[in-house]
Amino acid sequence: TGIATFEMEYGHWIQEQNNQICELRTVLQGQVSDVELRLLVETAMKHYFDLFRMKSAAAKEDVFFVMSGMWRTSAERFFLWIGGFRPSDLLKVLLPHFDVMTDQQILDVCNLRQSCQQAEDALSQGMEKLQHTLADCVAGGRLGEGSYIPQVNSAMERLEALVSFVNQADHLRHEALQQMNRILTTRQAARGLLALGEYFQRLRALSSSWATRDREQT
Repeated sequence: TGIATFEMEYGHWIQEQNNQICELRTVLQGQVSDVELRLLVETAMKHYFDLFRMKSAAAKEDVFFVMSGMWRTSAERFFLWIGGFRPSDLLKVLLPHFDVMTDQQILDVCNLRQSCQQAEDALSQGMEKLQHTLADCVAGGRLGEGSYIPQVNSAMERLEALVSFVNQADHLRHEALQQMNRILTTRQAARGLLALGEYFQRLRALSSSWATRDREQT
């Protein structure tokens, strides 16, 4: 029931994101005050934070579902890292779309990307250790016992750590978005959020095109 609720909420989340992208695109092409633009930026930021909250609740219900990315399209799943996107990769997507940046902004973004990569590496190493631990737990015991209860119980005790990894990864994504918002001007932040939203839209369009291609070939 919790996962079904999440999938429904995520469908609404996508619809709202598409609406926000249209609104950002329209206002950036016209004349709008910084106050109005800042409100749109804050709304779009909160929308991403709502997704992290939804994922955290879903991970408690079924962490494997969240980790697998089955709630996303196939092209999006290709780029997934611990239930989402690597912040350092998204920074690479955003950078070409910003207006002229000051030297300080460029330095701050480079430092942010480096710190994201370091945190991602640390989480990835922790995930790898957890995978080895879980594999050892499941494979433990004597051959031919016919009962897997001790191995399964031992592995279950360690799965809470997997939920923690999902939350830590989303916390890193949350912090990266906030840091970028502090570094950029209001108009740059709006352009960055537009670029980010359109990037996800293109991945979803790629998934649809690929699925259609498969059907046409069969």
